[in-house]
Formats: sequence, structure tokens, C-alpha cells
Amino acid sequence: MTDTQDPISQAMPMPGAGERMDHVAIVSIARSLTNPRKRFDPTKLQELADSIAASGVHQPILIRPLPGHRLEDTHREARALKQPAPEYELVAGERRWRACQLAKVVQIPAMIRPMTDEQALEVQVIENLQREDVTELEEAEGYRTLMDSQGISLEQVAQKIGKSKSYVHTRVKIWTCARKANTHCAKARLTSLLLSRLPVFPTSSCRSRHWKKFSPGLA
Repeated sequence: MTDTQDPISQAMPMPGAGERMDHVAIVSIARSLTNPRKRFDPTKLQELADSIAASGVHQPILIRPLPGHRLEDTHREARALKQPAPEYELVAGERRWRACQLAKVVQIPAMIRPMTDEQALEVQVIENLQREDVTELEEAEGYRTLMDSQGISLEQVAQKIGKSKSYVHTRVKIWTCARKANTHCAKARLTSLLLSRLPVFPTSSCRSRHWKKFSPGLA
């Protein structure tokens, strides 16, 4: 089944220097920690899994050799699950990878390509633009991460993704507003927690006794 919600691998060139096609064990692939996409519709994911179980995966995912800085966390997780340590990190095609697990498929066709962290993140951000179900916040977070990780400007991000400067600016502004809102909510929750721990004195006599007990000099 061609997964129209993960189109980036459809445009990948044929294997050349430094990259190859292969069928890779699902357990040998670790999920990316930088993929801006966080939500996966369970119903649509199950529909894709049913299709894969019936006719297989017809579009390869994109993976890269597992970077050195991921060895510790992936190996620790693998030991906890009593599985082989992953050899690759997923770059694009997480829906297909997840659906294969639901369908209990052991291997998945994959394009294996050596990539730096910056290259992998750039592919993931661009991939988000080609999906209909990506949220504005997920898209904005991807742009912000791309700017921070590569040290590039908003204008350069716009050039990379083929969008206008105003389009990217609007999305990044959404991310900034969301961060501020989360900060305010966190402060409000902390304030509420602190207030809830303060003693409550229902009557003036109770308040008087309290202050006499803890502040005899002020009574």
C-alpha cells in the first residue's frame, strides 16, 4: 500500500553511493526522537496495518545507521524489552513502521542512507509539510527546531521548504505563543498548589489563636 501521509520516501532517488535498499527487521529500527510529528490517529493507523497485513508494504521507509549518541538509550530500552539492540534510526515513514508492528510484520523495505542529525531533521520537517494531518503546532515546532539545530534564520528555513517568509513567521509565532501559554499554565498550577497548602482559618477567633501561637510577640 502506498502511504500518502508519508510521501517523502516516494521521492527518494535510487540507491547510489553511500545508500542502499534492503528489507530490515522492525526490531532493528529505533524511533526518531526529533520527528516533529507526535500524534498518530489510531483508527487510520489500524487501517494501514490491515492493508499491510493483506498486501504488504509497497513504499520503503527512510532510515539511517544509528548515531553514536543514541546507543545508550536504545540499548537500555532493548535490554528492558529483551530484544536485539537497534542498528538503525527511523528518519521518515513512522506510520508504516508503527503499522507494521500492529500487523506483526517482521521486516519492512527501507532505504538506508548515511545522514547527519541536521540532514535527518531537515527531511523530517519537510516531510511534515506534505501531510494533510499535521497540526500547525507540530509544523511550527519543526521549523523552530530546524532553526536552533542548524543555526539558520527564518528566511533560510523558508527557502529550504519552498514557503514564503511570512508563512514560516506565522507558524513560528504559533510555537512561541504556545510556549508562553504553557509557561503561564505551569506557574498558575504552582501557585494553586502553594495556596492549597496554606492553612485555612474559618473564623476570626481561629486566626487570632493561630497568630498567638506562632507569633506571640505580635499578638
